[in-house]
Amino acid sequence: MATQEEFWERKKKLNDDFFVMGSVANPATEEQIAKYEESTGFNFSEDIRDFLTTFGSLVFEVKEEVWKRPNEFDVLPSWKFGYGFFVYGLSQDEEMPSWMGFEEKHEEALGYKEKPLGQLFFKRSGNLYRAYTDNGIIKIEYDKYDENDYDVFHGNLYDFLIEEINNLEQDYKEYINEGKS
Repeated sequence: MATQEEFWERKKKLNDDFFVMGSVANPATEEQIAKYEESTGFNFSEDIRDFLTTFGSLVFEVKEEVWKRPNEFDVLPSWKFGYGFFVYGLSQDEEMPSWMGFEEKHEEALGYKEKPLGQLFFKRSGNLYRAYTDNGIIKIEYDKYDENDYDVFHGNLYDFLIEEINNLEQDYKEYINEGKS
């Protein structure tokens, strides 16, 4: 199982075309996490708790001047909408946008499923896929309306995030190389 340090080392290997921001200066407190768990019934594993108390939430994107954002009605291969990902969370940071918080993401998930797969904590840009966590299990959802269209990820949160950085970097390389052809 990957550690927080391995995740952050992987993040540091990204080149300057990548932009990472979050609520690292004011991450969640244990009290905040416990209160949220109590109010929702979710139980977060130690790796999720560690992420929340260290990072709070994060955004990983390829800078817009490098990866042009598609327009709303563009017809492109789906991966070309995947210029980044969002890791939602909890934070003490009053400047963290509400759309990056667990509360709003849980409400979003309830908007299309009576019983979501867990706490929505991850989304790849372009709505390519989402990931949920509850009781130490990470479920990756491909169709938010299909109750059975998901995979269980075998690993912890940091394994998952390292894999997502790898996926984003691979798509970035494909995007950059396509522009050279």
